Amino acid sequence: MKLLDALERRFSRFAIPNLTLLLVMGQGLVVCLDFVQQANPDGGGVGLFQKCSLSAQDVLAGEWWRLLTFVFVVAPRVSPLLIIFALYLFFVMGRSLEAQWGTFRFNVYFLIGYLASIGAAFLQPAGTATCGYLAGSIFLAFAWLNPDFQILLMFVVPVRIKFLAWLTWLLYAWRLASGDMLDRLLVLAAVFNFLVFFSAEIVQRLKSRQRRKKISAVESERQETPFHHCAVCGMTERDDAQMLFRFCSECVGEHEYCEEHLENHEHVLRTGPASPAG
Repeated sequence: MKLLDALERRFSRFAIPNLTLLLVMGQGLVVCLDFVQQANPDGGGVGLFQKCSLSAQDVLAGEWWRLLTFVFVVAPRVSPLLIIFALYLFFVMGRSLEAQWGTFRFNVYFLIGYLASIGAAFLQPAGTATCGYLAGSIFLAFAWLNPDFQILLMFVVPVRIKFLAWLTWLLYAWRLASGDMLDRLLVLAAVFNFLVFFSAEIVQRLKSRQRRKKISAVESERQETPFHHCAVCGMTERDDAQMLFRFCSECVGEHEYCEEHLENHEHVLRTGPASPAG
C-alpha cells in the first residue's frame, strides 16, 4: 500500500519493537495478579479484570488508564492451561507477523484494531470491553498469510491453522447474529483492521479464482468438442473411436467425411452444381 509505505518512511522511528512480547508480558501479569486476588477473596473490591477492562462510562468518569490496560485483558477467568496456550499462540503469531511485515506495519495493524475497539466501546458506553477480538484479528492475519501452518492444539492435537481460522470466522458470524450490540461492534472492529490490510489481496484472489474457472471451463469445452466430424452423417470420433476420417481432395474447402461417405457424397464445388463422388 502506497500510503503505508509513505507513513513508514516518515514515522517508522516511533514504532514499538517487540510489541507482542510486551503485550504477552502485560497479559500474563494481569492473569497472575487476578489469580492472586481469587486466592484472597477477603480483600473485597472490584475484580482486577473488571478494573482493567474498557468501560467508556468509567473512562469519562476519570479512569483514563482503562484505555491502556484493556489490551492486557484478553478473556474472563478460564483454566490456567488454556490461558498459557492462548498466550503462547498469541506470542508466536504476533512475532511472526512482525517478522514478515516489519515492526512499523505490525504496529499499524494493531493500532487500527486498538482504535476501532475503543470507538466500539464508546458507541456502547454502558458495556465493558476486552481485547479478545483484537487478539483474534492477529490470529486471522497470521492464518491468512500462513494457512498451512500446523499447531499442536492444547500442545497435543496437530491442526492446520486455516481450519481454526474458518472456525473463528464462523464464531464471529455467530456473534454478529446473536451477540449484544457491543459484541457486534467489537467483532466489526477486529475485522476492520484485517480488511484494511487484506481487502485488496482478497479481491485479487477472487478475480484470479474466477479467471481460473473460466480457463478451466474453456479447456473442458475444448476437450468435449469433437475433433473429427463427417459432413454427411455428422458422425464424430466420439461415436466410433475406430472410425477413420478423411478430407475430400475434390471438395472446395475443408470438408471431412467418415469412411462410409468418403466415396459416397456430393462434392462441394466453387461454382456450378455438385457432382456425385466416384
